Amino acid sequence: MSADVPPSPPTLVLIAGFARAGKDTLASGILEWSRRPAVKLNFADALKEAGNEFLSYLHLSGDFFNEEFKVQHRDFLVSAGQFARSINKDVFAYHLANFAPCTEAPCGEVAQTVVCSDLRYLNEIEVCHEVLVPLGWKVRTVYVATSGVYHANDEEFYSILDIKANHRFDQEYIFRADSRQDIIREGRNLALSWRL
Repeated sequence: MSADVPPSPPTLVLIAGFARAGKDTLASGILEWSRRPAVKLNFADALKEAGNEFLSYLHLSGDFFNEEFKVQHRDFLVSAGQFARSINKDVFAYHLANFAPCTEAPCGEVAQTVVCSDLRYLNEIEVCHEVLVPLGWKVRTVYVATSGVYHANDEEFYSILDIKANHRFDQEYIFRADSRQDIIREGRNLALSWRL
Protein backbone atom coordinates (compact mmCIF):
# COMPACT_ATOMS: atom_id res chain seq x y z
CA MET A 1 0.00 0.00 0.00
CA SER A 2 1.46 3.40 -0.93
CA ALA A 3 2.43 5.90 1.77
CA ASP A 4 -0.12 8.50 0.62
CA VAL A 5 -3.11 6.16 1.03
CA PRO A 6 -4.31 6.13 4.63
CA PRO A 7 -5.05 2.70 6.10
CA SER A 8 -8.70 1.77 6.04
CA PRO A 9 -10.42 1.62 9.43
CA PRO A 10 -11.41 -1.66 11.06
CA THR A 11 -14.49 -2.84 9.20
CA LEU A 12 -17.55 -4.96 9.94
CA VAL A 13 -19.18 -6.38 6.81
CA LEU A 14 -22.81 -7.41 7.35
CA ILE A 15 -24.27 -9.70 4.67
CA ALA A 16 -28.04 -10.15 4.28
CA GLY A 17 -30.12 -12.38 2.03
CA PHE A 18 -32.36 -15.42 2.08
CA ALA A 19 -31.04 -18.78 3.25
CA ARG A 20 -28.93 -20.47 0.54
CA ALA A 21 -28.54 -17.23 -1.43
CA GLY A 22 -24.74 -17.30 -1.18
CA LYS A 23 -24.01 -15.23 1.93
CA ASP A 24 -21.44 -17.66 3.37
CA THR A 25 -19.84 -18.08 -0.05
CA LEU A 26 -19.45 -14.32 -0.46
CA ALA A 27 -18.02 -14.13 3.07
CA SER A 28 -15.47 -16.81 2.14
CA GLY A 29 -14.28 -14.74 -0.81
CA ILE A 30 -13.91 -11.63 1.35
CA LEU A 31 -11.98 -13.53 4.04
CA GLU A 32 -9.76 -15.25 1.49
CA TRP A 33 -8.53 -11.97 0.01
CA SER A 34 -8.56 -9.73 3.06
CA ARG A 35 -5.07 -8.26 3.49
CA ARG A 36 -5.63 -7.61 7.18
CA PRO A 37 -6.34 -9.97 10.07
CA ALA A 38 -9.88 -11.14 9.28
CA VAL A 39 -12.47 -13.40 10.88
CA LYS A 40 -16.06 -14.50 10.43
CA LEU A 41 -18.37 -13.75 13.35
CA ASN A 42 -22.15 -14.26 13.15
CA PHE A 43 -25.03 -13.04 15.28
CA ALA A 44 -26.08 -16.67 15.80
CA ASP A 45 -22.68 -17.67 17.20
CA ALA A 46 -23.65 -16.49 20.69
CA LEU A 47 -26.80 -18.60 20.53
CA LYS A 48 -24.83 -21.67 19.44
CA GLU A 49 -22.32 -21.11 22.27
CA ALA A 50 -25.18 -20.82 24.77
CA GLY A 51 -26.71 -24.01 23.35
CA ASN A 52 -23.39 -25.82 23.80
CA GLU A 53 -23.17 -24.59 27.40
CA PHE A 54 -26.68 -25.96 27.97
CA LEU A 55 -25.61 -29.34 26.59
CA SER A 56 -22.44 -29.34 28.67
CA TYR A 57 -24.29 -28.45 31.88
CA LEU A 58 -26.63 -31.41 31.38
CA HIS A 59 -23.74 -33.71 30.30
CA LEU A 60 -25.27 -34.19 26.87
CA SER A 61 -23.19 -34.70 23.74
CA GLY A 62 -23.50 -32.47 20.70
CA ASP A 63 -22.19 -29.29 19.12
CA PHE A 64 -24.39 -26.60 17.63
CA PHE A 65 -21.44 -25.44 15.47
CA ASN A 66 -21.62 -28.83 13.73
CA GLU A 67 -23.93 -28.29 10.74
CA GLU A 68 -25.55 -31.74 10.89
CA PHE A 69 -26.26 -31.45 14.64
CA LYS A 70 -27.53 -27.87 14.21
CA VAL A 71 -29.95 -28.85 11.43
CA GLN A 72 -31.20 -31.84 13.42
CA HIS A 73 -31.89 -29.65 16.48
CA ARG A 74 -32.75 -26.34 14.79
CA ASP A 75 -36.05 -26.09 16.74
CA PHE A 76 -34.11 -25.66 19.98
CA LEU A 77 -32.03 -22.79 18.56
CA VAL A 78 -35.09 -21.09 17.05
CA SER A 79 -37.02 -21.30 20.33
CA ALA A 80 -34.06 -20.16 22.42
CA GLY A 81 -33.39 -17.28 20.04
CA GLN A 82 -37.02 -16.16 20.08
CA PHE A 83 -37.04 -16.37 23.87
CA ALA A 84 -33.89 -14.24 24.19
CA ARG A 85 -35.16 -11.66 21.67
CA SER A 86 -38.52 -11.48 23.50
CA ILE A 87 -36.64 -10.20 26.56
CA ASN A 88 -34.25 -7.94 24.62
CA LYS A 89 -34.59 -7.72 20.83
CA ASP A 90 -31.05 -6.33 20.59
CA VAL A 91 -29.32 -9.04 22.64
CA PHE A 92 -27.51 -10.75 19.75
CA ALA A 93 -26.73 -7.47 17.99
CA TYR A 94 -25.07 -6.02 21.08
CA HIS A 95 -23.17 -9.23 21.70
CA LEU A 96 -21.63 -9.18 18.22
CA ALA A 97 -20.99 -5.42 18.17
CA ASN A 98 -19.26 -5.46 21.56
CA PHE A 99 -17.27 -8.60 20.78
CA ALA A 100 -16.08 -7.62 17.26
CA PRO A 101 -13.35 -5.13 18.33
CA CYS A 102 -11.61 -7.74 20.49
CA THR A 103 -12.07 -10.80 18.25
CA GLU A 104 -8.88 -12.62 17.38
CA ALA A 105 -8.24 -13.64 13.78
CA PRO A 106 -6.76 -17.08 12.98
CA CYS A 107 -3.32 -15.44 12.65
CA GLY A 108 -3.45 -14.56 16.36
CA GLU A 109 -3.86 -10.80 15.87
CA VAL A 110 -6.96 -8.76 16.69
CA ALA A 111 -9.22 -8.79 13.62
CA GLN A 112 -9.37 -5.64 11.52
CA THR A 113 -11.99 -7.13 9.21
CA VAL A 114 -15.00 -8.94 10.68
CA VAL A 115 -17.45 -10.57 8.28
CA CYS A 116 -20.96 -11.48 9.45
CA SER A 117 -23.04 -13.56 7.03
CA ASP A 118 -26.31 -13.80 8.96
CA LEU A 119 -27.74 -10.27 8.99
CA ARG A 120 -31.50 -10.74 9.44
CA TYR A 121 -32.94 -7.71 11.21
CA LEU A 122 -32.78 -3.94 10.77
CA ASN A 123 -31.96 -3.42 14.46
CA GLU A 124 -28.74 -5.41 13.97
CA ILE A 125 -27.43 -2.76 11.57
CA GLU A 126 -28.54 0.05 13.89
CA VAL A 127 -26.86 -1.47 16.96
CA CYS A 128 -23.61 -2.18 15.09
CA HIS A 129 -23.49 1.46 13.92
CA GLU A 130 -24.27 2.70 17.44
CA VAL A 131 -21.50 0.65 19.07
CA LEU A 132 -18.77 0.46 16.43
CA VAL A 133 -18.77 3.79 14.56
CA PRO A 134 -17.80 5.78 17.71
CA LEU A 135 -14.88 3.35 18.10
CA GLY A 136 -13.60 4.24 14.63
CA TRP A 137 -15.03 1.24 12.82
CA LYS A 138 -16.72 1.28 9.43
CA VAL A 139 -19.89 -0.79 9.01
CA ARG A 140 -20.55 -2.02 5.45
CA THR A 141 -23.68 -3.83 4.30
CA VAL A 142 -24.18 -6.23 1.40
CA TYR A 143 -27.35 -7.86 0.06
CA VAL A 144 -27.10 -11.18 -1.80
CA ALA A 145 -29.83 -12.80 -3.91
CA THR A 146 -29.62 -15.83 -6.17
CA SER A 147 -32.06 -16.72 -8.92
CA GLY A 148 -34.47 -19.44 -7.80
CA VAL A 149 -33.73 -18.98 -4.09
CA TYR A 150 -36.74 -17.79 -2.10
CA HIS A 151 -37.45 -17.08 1.56
CA ALA A 152 -37.49 -20.09 3.88
CA ASN A 153 -40.41 -18.79 5.96
CA ASP A 154 -42.57 -15.71 6.47
CA GLU A 155 -40.37 -14.30 9.24
CA GLU A 156 -37.33 -14.35 6.96
CA PHE A 157 -39.32 -12.71 4.15
CA TYR A 158 -40.64 -9.86 6.29
CA SER A 159 -37.38 -9.23 8.16
CA ILE A 160 -35.39 -8.92 4.91
CA LEU A 161 -38.19 -6.80 3.41
CA ASP A 162 -37.96 -4.49 6.44
CA ILE A 163 -34.20 -4.07 5.99
CA LYS A 164 -34.53 -3.40 2.26
CA ALA A 165 -37.29 -0.83 2.85
CA ASN A 166 -35.37 1.10 5.50
CA HIS A 167 -31.67 0.70 4.68
CA ARG A 168 -29.55 1.37 1.63
CA PHE A 169 -26.99 -1.40 1.15
CA ASP A 170 -23.44 -0.50 0.18
CA GLN A 171 -23.52 -3.30 -2.38
CA GLU A 172 -26.26 -5.53 -3.81
CA TYR A 173 -25.87 -8.64 -5.93
CA ILE A 174 -28.22 -10.88 -7.87
CA PHE A 175 -26.49 -14.06 -8.99
CA ARG A 176 -27.54 -16.77 -11.41
CA ALA A 177 -28.27 -20.21 -9.97
CA ASP A 178 -25.22 -22.41 -9.41
CA SER A 179 -22.75 -19.53 -9.58
CA ARG A 180 -20.53 -20.29 -6.60
CA GLN A 181 -17.34 -19.20 -8.38
CA ASP A 182 -18.92 -15.88 -9.39
CA ILE A 183 -19.97 -15.25 -5.78
CA ILE A 184 -16.47 -16.07 -4.50
CA ARG A 185 -14.98 -13.73 -7.13
CA GLU A 186 -17.25 -10.88 -6.04
CA GLY A 187 -16.24 -11.45 -2.42
CA ARG A 188 -12.60 -11.17 -3.43
CA ASN A 189 -13.37 -7.99 -5.39
CA LEU A 190 -15.07 -6.46 -2.35
CA ALA A 191 -12.04 -7.23 -0.19
CA LEU A 192 -9.83 -5.43 -2.71
CA SER A 193 -12.06 -2.44 -3.46
CA TRP A 194 -12.89 -1.80 0.22
CA ARG A 195 -9.22 -2.37 1.21
CA LEU A 196 -10.15 -5.00 3.78
